[in-house]
Amino acid sequence: MVLSTTEISWWVVAVLAYGVGDYLTTVIAVRRYSVVEANPVVRRLLSREPDPVGFAVLKLATLGVCFAGFLAIADSPIAIGIPVAIAVLGLAVTLSNLRAIANSQSAT
Repeated sequence: MVLSTTEISWWVVAVLAYGVGDYLTTVIAVRRYSVVEANPVVRRLLSREPDPVGFAVLKLATLGVCFAGFLAIADSPIAIGIPVAIAVLGLAVTLSNLRAIANSQSAT
C-alpha cells in the first residue's frame, strides 16, 4: 500500500502537533511551571507529573495504534480522518498547554 501525498502530509502534521507539540509543552509545563497533567488517562497511567521518558513512550504507542488503525481502513474514504483528528487534537492540547504555562507564569 502506498500513501498519498495528502495522507503523508496529514500524518506529518499529526506527529508534529500531537507527538512533538503536546509532548514538549507538557514536559515543559510539568517540569518548570507547577502545572499538572489534566488528561485523566495520562494521570492514571503515568502520574500528575509524567516523566519525559514514560510520556514519550505513551505518545509513540498512541501514535502507533492510531497509525495501525489507519492502515486497517486505509482503503476507506474516511481513513484520512484519523490523522486529521490527531492533528486537530494535537493543536488543541498544545495550545491548552501553552495557555496553562502562560497562566502559571502570570500567577508567580
